[in-house]
Amino acid sequence: MTSPLDHFDSISVFGPSAAMLGLVLAADLAFTGVHVWQEWKGERWPLWCVFGAIVGLRLPDAFGFLGFTVVLPLVLWALGLMAYAGWLPFIGMVEPSLAIWSLGAVLGARVADSCVSHWGLWLLHYRPNPGLSSTVLYALEAVVIILAFRKGLAANPSAALCGIAVGAAAFIGVIPGLAVLRMIAPSWRREPWTRGKPMPAWADT
Repeated sequence: MTSPLDHFDSISVFGPSAAMLGLVLAADLAFTGVHVWQEWKGERWPLWCVFGAIVGLRLPDAFGFLGFTVVLPLVLWALGLMAYAGWLPFIGMVEPSLAIWSLGAVLGARVADSCVSHWGLWLLHYRPNPGLSSTVLYALEAVVIILAFRKGLAANPSAALCGIAVGAAAFIGVIPGLAVLRMIAPSWRREPWTRGKPMPAWADT
C-alpha cells in the first residue's frame, strides 16, 4: 500500500474516505485512552492493584503504572495505527500482512480485555472493577471490526487469526502472569482476595 487511504480502502467498507479514516482512528485512540484512564483512576484502587489482590500480589505502584498506564496504551495505539492506517510514526507504511495482523490483534485484545479482565471478574464477584463501564466502547469497536473490516480480515486470514490469538492471549495471560510473579517475588506476596468479599486491607498500604 502506498498511503493510509489506500490501506483503509482495501480493508474496510468505507472506501478511500479520509473523513472515515480519521473518525475510526480518533475513536480507537480515544477508546483506549478513556479505558486506560478509568483503570488507572479506579473507584478506589487502580486495576493493577485489583489484579494483584486476586492472586495475592502487592505490585508496587511504579511498576503497575508503567505497565498498565504507560506501556499498554502506547502498544494499543500503535496497533490501532497499523490496523486502520497501515502506518506508524517515524516508520511510515508497514507491510500489509503486519497491518492485517494488527487488525486481528486489536479485535482479540478488545474482546479478551472486556470478557476476561472485566466482565468475567465482575461475574466472579471481584468488585470493584476499574474500567468496567468503558468496555462498552471496546465491544462497539469489536463489532465494527467484524462488520465493517471483514474485508481486511479475509484478505489474509492466517495473519488475522494469528493477531486475534496474540491480542487475546496478551490479556488472558495478565492474571496468570501476576501469579507467576508472586511465586518469584516473595516480598510482594500477600493473602489473596477472597471473591465476594471486600478488597483486602493490605491493598490500602
